[in-house]
Amino acid sequence: MPPQSDNPSAPASPEADRATQDRRDGRSVPHIVDLRTEDSSSATTELSFRREILQGLARDTVLVPGNTPSDRPFAYSKVIPTVVLYDNYGLELYDKITAVEDYYPFATELGILRDKSHEIACRLGGISTATPTKRDDSFFMNGNERPETEKALPEAPFMIQSAVALSQCSSSSSVEATGFPLTIIELGAGSLKKTSHLLRNVARLLPAHTGVQTGEHLSEARYYALDLELGQLRSTLLSIQTQEESGVGPEVGGQVQGYGICGTYNQGLDWISQSLTTSTPGEPAQFEKAGPRKAILWLGSSIGNFSPAEAVKFLRDDLGRTLDDNTRVLIGIDNCQIPEKVRLAYDDRQGVTKEFILNAITVVARHLGLPDGVLSPGDFAYVSRYNAGMSRNEAYLRAKREVRFEVSEVEGDDAEVQNTWIHIKAGELIMIERSYKFSDEDAHQLFDQAGLRVIQKWSDSSHPASPAHTLYLVERAAFHFVRTTAWPSAGDHLLLSAGLPAVQKEDNSGWQLLLQVWDKMSKNSFLMRVSESHQLEYPNQYPDSQEKPSFIALESRKEDVSSPNRGRLPSMADWIVLWKAWDTVTLEMIPRNMLHQKPIDLRHACLFYLGHIPVFADIHLSRYFKVPTTEPEWFAEIFERGIDPNLDDPRKCHDHSPFPEHEKQWPSLEEVLCFRDKLRKRLTEVYRGLGGELGSEVPLTRRLGRVLAMIYEHEAMHLETLLYMLQQATLVRHPPGFTMPDWDSLAREWDTTAESQSQRDELVEYPIPQTITVGRDDCEEEDSSHPFSEDHQYGWDNESPSRRVVVEPFKLEPAPITNQEYLEFVLEGLDNCEAIPDHFVPESWTYVFHSSNESTKHEVKVKTIYGRISLRIARHWPVQASGSQLERFAKWKGGRLPSADELRVYLGDNPISQSSQNPIGFQNWHPLPARRPRKEADGRWRGGWSGGVWEWTSTLFEAHPNFKPSVLYPGYSKDFFDAEHHVLLGGSWATIPRIAHRPSFVNWYQFKYPYVFAGARVAYDY
Repeated sequence: MPPQSDNPSAPASPEADRATQDRRDGRSVPHIVDLRTEDSSSATTELSFRREILQGLARDTVLVPGNTPSDRPFAYSKVIPTVVLYDNYGLELYDKITAVEDYYPFATELGILRDKSHEIACRLGGISTATPTKRDDSFFMNGNERPETEKALPEAPFMIQSAVALSQCSSSSSVEATGFPLTIIELGAGSLKKTSHLLRNVARLLPAHTGVQTGEHLSEARYYALDLELGQLRSTLLSIQTQEESGVGPEVGGQVQGYGICGTYNQGLDWISQSLTTSTPGEPAQFEKAGPRKAILWLGSSIGNFSPAEAVKFLRDDLGRTLDDNTRVLIGIDNCQIPEKVRLAYDDRQGVTKEFILNAITVVARHLGLPDGVLSPGDFAYVSRYNAGMSRNEAYLRAKREVRFEVSEVEGDDAEVQNTWIHIKAGELIMIERSYKFSDEDAHQLFDQAGLRVIQKWSDSSHPASPAHTLYLVERAAFHFVRTTAWPSAGDHLLLSAGLPAVQKEDNSGWQLLLQVWDKMSKNSFLMRVSESHQLEYPNQYPDSQEKPSFIALESRKEDVSSPNRGRLPSMADWIVLWKAWDTVTLEMIPRNMLHQKPIDLRHACLFYLGHIPVFADIHLSRYFKVPTTEPEWFAEIFERGIDPNLDDPRKCHDHSPFPEHEKQWPSLEEVLCFRDKLRKRLTEVYRGLGGELGSEVPLTRRLGRVLAMIYEHEAMHLETLLYMLQQATLVRHPPGFTMPDWDSLAREWDTTAESQSQRDELVEYPIPQTITVGRDDCEEEDSSHPFSEDHQYGWDNESPSRRVVVEPFKLEPAPITNQEYLEFVLEGLDNCEAIPDHFVPESWTYVFHSSNESTKHEVKVKTIYGRISLRIARHWPVQASGSQLERFAKWKGGRLPSADELRVYLGDNPISQSSQNPIGFQNWHPLPARRPRKEADGRWRGGWSGGVWEWTSTLFEAHPNFKPSVLYPGYSKDFFDAEHHVLLGGSWATIPRIAHRPSFVNWYQFKYPYVFAGARVAYDY
């Protein structure tokens, strides 16, 4: 064993790593990191495992797996750890299971990796599948196709080395040009039958195959296999160089350096976080430069061993600690929701699974040191059951006879020996395995709750709408707005209360912790991810302060999880996430030389919004607490309110702040950020003092709750305003901390999805009048007479009061107008030499007419935050255009735009909050193809969403009966009751969930306004 380093977590260069490797038969001998010998408790690992088995068998608390009468016959008390299934013989049996026709999970995941591994290999490293490289033709080979030159090499010996020694040499080499190293870690590596296809394509991305590179590329690749069984690890690493039937051979072994990690998930994840995680809180990430990247593979539907709540915790806490800014995770999930198919998979007709499960008894007897015959597989029967209520398969062992035995156990450091009697009754069930089946919707909810973002996914081709299996590529992005509610409490219940519903009260104990976290951040914070060209210059002195402004640290924390509440008091966590989002856009995406530019002529320059947000909040906090506004006072004069001039006559505009005419008259960016930090500190102190009882430093009243909710949503709305302005610009930086979309592979996925929905173009019909409730009851005037309530939902003045409305029968298109459909509309009737008239071209497009080019006369590109992309890629997206442009399309189609109430009827059946995949809340930074609803048994159409755009209506924005202007913000609505503005409903990809999920929320724009992230669908009279 090499000498240990004084700093075991500090990685060294690859040269040092290679120097520690032995060489046999002309080949490098890969390392195996044995975490079991380095763990301080490893001496008692076997004892701990034995104790875990004993505790499971000694349990006598009866649990019922569900709440229905059909669940009671499967009541159990005893459990056996699932890990006992995977001893060496168990792994051999599992390999046999994977070849069984009934066992679909392995075959479907293998099929995805075989067919899509070239795309996945690129995306693991964040490389575009369209990156121009000098690849050989075999790059796009399927995994089963192998060059004849590949031949197996003889078996190599292995070097088993401690974790401490290997951690010295676990980092990557310095980056050459735009090349970067990729480290792949597989949790539970197995036999490489599936992973081989991926590794082979990773090898083909390396210089030996690709030749000279002109863009981002891999400079080297490493593969770490994590497994609990040392023998399995040896086999896995050997197969990197010798295995032929699965497509791995010397081509991979010579290019991808293989290493082993022997230990449990937690041991492996600890080692990864200490040795392979490069970014640390407080260390700015260099997003403009290529750096080492890491990919974690978690295949085989292993997440199904966890309940939903356990899965969220594992993803967020255990896996989460290994995630830095350059890490992506590929997770395989069994989505199958067909009970009979699942039943056969876990109780196959050949009986291999039965033998696999019964082998657990042999393993248990061995670990407990029982004599032969005391506990044997013949004493038990295998019972497999699909639990539809919990969407999981359950594996039990049923005792054929009564079993009694005594086991000696060593307890504590004093080595005291205790005897434990185990009594298993005849007919008693022992739970050994649960395998949850998470639908595609469930999987997205898991990731959302864990604070992870889905970058891309690959499903089995036979079920594009409801897949049997999916590989999800996820990351921990720079910030995350939670879009879903917490997973409902459901699980195995005590027998006496099995028929009763579980009641869980939300734990708010973390609230004070969040205040402490933010307090520490505000005192000891620093700027994160600001490019070199955007570094701040500090003035010599700030008003009332001798300090430089503090900046919000943008590193992700598991505590920083926003809530999807629809209008209640924003939590401190909500504010932190919003501030991260705001700073990402304003400080990292807007170049400094663009701050005084107007991407849209009818709006202010970008700098105005950086000052407007904290000033607006400061003014309203000062009014509530009856104190002066924060210095400098002149900020309140120029930043209080922005402009929204009339499109036809810009001289017509509502009341707004007087603003400087010349750039030099505006405050500097540093002064604006100093004010921002003062406001954030002030707001944090308000939250720190909040309380409901007499004597609280800051009494929490309903009016204060309204002020806080108002300034929170105001900032969120202006975040979206800034983004649709920036989409019109050309110099905007890509959002850091979010993997850039791979347009080519996404376009192929969207084409497949569109084809699968092509038969679902039937109109959504409402043949009878519909009575709906519009708005909510949130009377601002009642704030003084009502105490604060955690359940009260705040809204804007136009949302209140609620009223009942009858909507006459109508019909509706199942999806908004797409870019492709709109192009067909504007091209109809044009002569061959005629360009599209300017007033028909949406501002979300760039259009060039090539009069001399017969093949491409009309060149259309779609504007995105990432730049302009081909219409071929975005053709299925909803077209983003003005209301007047979309109204012309609707009339051409023989219809009209829906009224606001008609659209509300549809959204009532298809609420934005119903799907964790609905593209709102920065899940993506662009629209997606809309999802068409399905007609259900009751005749209602459900399951649709618009694709991440607001939806225009034909309804004017005007005062409804009993409307009362806001006392806090009188001009919020009434200043726009001008017969020019129309109602928009829903939400876009840049709308926070709190707003998009609230059905009563109303947006409005001038009907000719062309910049908003908004589309429309066509309605028809019935």
